[in-house]
Amino acid sequence: MGWDYALVHFYYNIPPAVLLTASYYPLCTKLDIYKILFLISIAVVSTIPWDSYLIHRHIWTYPADVIVGPTLLHIPAEEVFFFVIQTYNTSLLYIFASKATFHPIYLRGEKLLHDARRLRKWRNAGVGILGVAIFLGAWLIRDNGKGVYLGLIIVWAGPFILMLWSLAYQLILNLPLSNTLLPIVVPTLYLWIVDTLALRRGTWVIESETKIGWHLWPGLDIEEAIFFLLTNVLIVSGLIAFDNALAILNTFPALFSSVPSLPTPDLLVRALLASPERYDNQRIVGLQEALQRLRKKSRSFYIASGCFQGRLRIDLILLYSFCRVADDLIDNAPSCAEAEHWILKLTEYLDICYAQNPEKPKSRDDFVRSTFPAKAQSALLLLPTAYLSPTPLYDLVKGFETDLDFGSGDEFPIVDEQTLQTYGSRVAGTVAELCIELAFHHSEERILDEQKWEIIRAGGRMGIALQYINIARDIAVDAKMKRVYLPTSWLESKGLSPEDVLKDYLNTQVEVLRQRLLDKAMDIYGNARGAIELLPAGSRGPMRVTVESYVEIGRVLRESGYKLKAGRATASVRCAGVGGVATAARLAKAGFDVTVFERNDFTGGRCSLIHHEGYRFDQGPSLLLLPGLFRETFEDLGSSLEAAGVRLMKCEPNYNIWFDDGESFELSTDVARMKLEVEKWEGKDGFERYLAFLQEAHRHYEISVAQVLKKNFTWLLSMARPSFLRHLFPLHPFESIYSRASNYFWTERLRRVFTFGSMYMGMSPFDAPGTYSLLQYTELAEGIWYPKGGFHRVVDALVKIGEKLGVRYRLSTSVASVKLDDTGRRATGVVLENGEIVLAEAVIINADLVYAYNNLLPKSSYGRSLEKRSSSCSSISFYWAMDRRVPELTTHNIFLAEHYRESFDDIFKQQLIPAEPSFYVNVPSRIDSTAAPQDKDSIVVLVPVGHLLDDRQGIGRKGLAVDSKQDWEAMVAKARHTVFSTIEARTGARDLQEALVKEIVNTPQSWKEVFNLDKGAILGLSHSFFNVLSFRPKTKHASIDRLHFVGASAHPGTGVPIVLAGAKITSEQVLESLGIAKPWAEEKTKNGKGEVKEIDRVHVLPVLSNVHIAALVTFVMLAIFVYKSWSM
Repeated sequence: MGWDYALVHFYYNIPPAVLLTASYYPLCTKLDIYKILFLISIAVVSTIPWDSYLIHRHIWTYPADVIVGPTLLHIPAEEVFFFVIQTYNTSLLYIFASKATFHPIYLRGEKLLHDARRLRKWRNAGVGILGVAIFLGAWLIRDNGKGVYLGLIIVWAGPFILMLWSLAYQLILNLPLSNTLLPIVVPTLYLWIVDTLALRRGTWVIESETKIGWHLWPGLDIEEAIFFLLTNVLIVSGLIAFDNALAILNTFPALFSSVPSLPTPDLLVRALLASPERYDNQRIVGLQEALQRLRKKSRSFYIASGCFQGRLRIDLILLYSFCRVADDLIDNAPSCAEAEHWILKLTEYLDICYAQNPEKPKSRDDFVRSTFPAKAQSALLLLPTAYLSPTPLYDLVKGFETDLDFGSGDEFPIVDEQTLQTYGSRVAGTVAELCIELAFHHSEERILDEQKWEIIRAGGRMGIALQYINIARDIAVDAKMKRVYLPTSWLESKGLSPEDVLKDYLNTQVEVLRQRLLDKAMDIYGNARGAIELLPAGSRGPMRVTVESYVEIGRVLRESGYKLKAGRATASVRCAGVGGVATAARLAKAGFDVTVFERNDFTGGRCSLIHHEGYRFDQGPSLLLLPGLFRETFEDLGSSLEAAGVRLMKCEPNYNIWFDDGESFELSTDVARMKLEVEKWEGKDGFERYLAFLQEAHRHYEISVAQVLKKNFTWLLSMARPSFLRHLFPLHPFESIYSRASNYFWTERLRRVFTFGSMYMGMSPFDAPGTYSLLQYTELAEGIWYPKGGFHRVVDALVKIGEKLGVRYRLSTSVASVKLDDTGRRATGVVLENGEIVLAEAVIINADLVYAYNNLLPKSSYGRSLEKRSSSCSSISFYWAMDRRVPELTTHNIFLAEHYRESFDDIFKQQLIPAEPSFYVNVPSRIDSTAAPQDKDSIVVLVPVGHLLDDRQGIGRKGLAVDSKQDWEAMVAKARHTVFSTIEARTGARDLQEALVKEIVNTPQSWKEVFNLDKGAILGLSHSFFNVLSFRPKTKHASIDRLHFVGASAHPGTGVPIVLAGAKITSEQVLESLGIAKPWAEEKTKNGKGEVKEIDRVHVLPVLSNVHIAALVTFVMLAIFVYKSWSM
């Protein structure tokens, strides 16, 4: 008896189950539970005989000292539990990933299948490949050799997969990869790792005579890898088949007149066996068009619709589609006469649907096709009028007539409160009543008709409340359309007329009436919301979410300090660092009213300038890398670096690197110069290895830019994107940059030359992931650049572009906190230190992220956990005004410590000031004469040191603990002496300290105080593997809506070009959340080449079709197995 196998579940399988359950619980439905239990039952029943046979044959065994004891047909209880827990975890992950998916639009009837021959080809190819695989598995079993275990796996799983593929191939092929591939890949990779650990511990053992002997990686037999892959394929395929059956049952009422909330297995099988020839192609296309309208016109309703199930969701989408089409026909009409024409035709359409004129019967289909535009026909043909009351639909059309009255003359139709209520009832109350009718129609719960109609009427009143909120929000927008929905009688009571509102909708009396309208809305909402709890259980939660999300708009509008806006979304940006400035400009480009708050009296944050009597110093960044990301930012904003007044100057050489033995190395983009430098130390073949290093670094660079810097990682499974996952190992994230460089450079000198750049990420080269060799690549391939006038010239150009787009900067203005709504779940603006409240539809924080979570937001465990994360280093930075030139120094100089590794360990492991530091010296006046008076130099020295020891970290934590001003003065004096003596000893420069006329110093303490940097870490959080990608703090707050982050500690990371890429990611996330289109082109559409000449055309070898490739792979696999079997 032992607990090893049980502990595997306890440590590795149960925690993911708990996490997934807790995450999905608010969305869980009875149908989800039924689906999971259904799959678990099938998995256990189908697996037990096969597993029992394997154990009986001793193909795999369990030592007696690793299992508790109880068995079922020789199968340990722990193994039976594994069948359950694996199916549960994979099923829940699939259901989570596919929650919002609308499966009916992925069905294909016979005609659609004929039009999309690709599906038929893939179906046939899949059947062929699976058939060959099953045959191969049977042959391996018959051979009874070392391939028998693999053969048993294939012969057991193959027929199930073949059956599911044959029944559900349409959805398997058409669903998004996030629904199909992701729920397979993530659990499989996880189980491969767990299985490797278990096999090494001997928790279970595979008989050596029954396995081939191949390994996916050390410790993981290929049979085990294939087993876990195929079992997860089985689970996900089974779930897709289940959803395929549900989609057929719900989409085609002509085939299945009624569907129970929990369909029986035989009904599911009947649905799957229904021939595609019987599918209603027009209904499928109509649903596709309806969903597209929903996505485009109402993203909030589109997301909310995912909470509804089955035929109710379908009918709600169709109802919205009809309302949208009807509204567009009238609003988009070029004249009032044509709008009136469409109102008459819509009324006639309803007359036909409800047979109001039995003497002249007409076919609805014929009328719709002969009368309405093609793009509107499906919405009218599919509206479920058979079980919708006619009155709300007729009233809805009458509501459109009211809108039309605004364009018929000088009259304003909303004359008093009664006409306002009538209008709200017609355009919104009717839709609410129809939604509730549908909820009752599709529910199996039964209540008295009197109670049902009371709930429906309450829904109508709720619709009026929501319409009032909509009117209150859009006073400015409506005024621009020459419409005023505030009752004329209300306006007259304040001495106003509708015309006055059109002229000045910001009038204070208009604000008073807006609040009056909101008060009315909230009173109606308060009286009607109790009816939500009387709705059928399946629609109660989704309805509540939909209503509350809209009412929240009203709550924000009622808050004190809210300013009426002229129809533009608003955003507040906290901190005018590079990320904040770029994000502000991007959002202004998209039409936002943006205000930026900055506590200092300058923009740029650390990317700012220090001036002293004609000397100029870059306070932070002093070299410009990845110039493509800078150009992209300016081009997205409709400008360019040159047009914005930014002149880039190339630094040549890149660096002079000085060693303790007096030798130096010159890094350059000049290939000929690099060849001489490398061969001097590495010999003749050293240059070839240098080029190989560049090739790997180039790969790191291209993959990182495309897959990391330009993609968001919003949750853990974002790393499972196929486009990223296939590049994970080529990025070498699990090896250090020093170990990667050691593969190409054989001398310690050049290993140091090509790894010191990790300091830019605030990391030791012995800890920084190998991926960051991309920094060496961009320096050597694209060069190091410097903006004339200082690095802040880039920030200043972005500020000016933003101001032209309407961005307002409020400098010397500190933000005390982010303002949240009453629920604490949504950001509504910021509170300044002077008590002023500035409301906004979105808040973007560019302040240090750790500081923001712990000072601007309510205290949270996540905020406290950020304080414990590893941070980058800090620095003692000197800014020296020299009374003469120092010709021994070039623009960029690196002085490397003799004890290279020990120096970095002192900084990054002990968080101290090293006894012998490596440091960086920048002489901006060497390339830009405006940085210093004539014949004089400005010098910036950056000495990396450990970050501060925060008081909250407690005893035993590493960091700089400096108790007094005298301690800082002593540390600075020591660093200054070390820098002067090192420069003079290695370069031959003399009397540097005597030439110093002015010194300005930044220490870890000043970095913290001036810029609110947590622990004075100048580059934010560390960039170790578990601090990047999905592990790095997200660009959006996990639980507070409309709150976003940009900057060094948020994704994608630190460094000016990286933060600019992050600003684009954050901006697009804000726009997406508000349903606003991006005003810049997609990456793939940016091409300034124009027409490509024939001589420039790229020629590639012909590519085999997918079917041919699949057949070829199958043939190769078969050949390998045959060869291996013969050679045994």
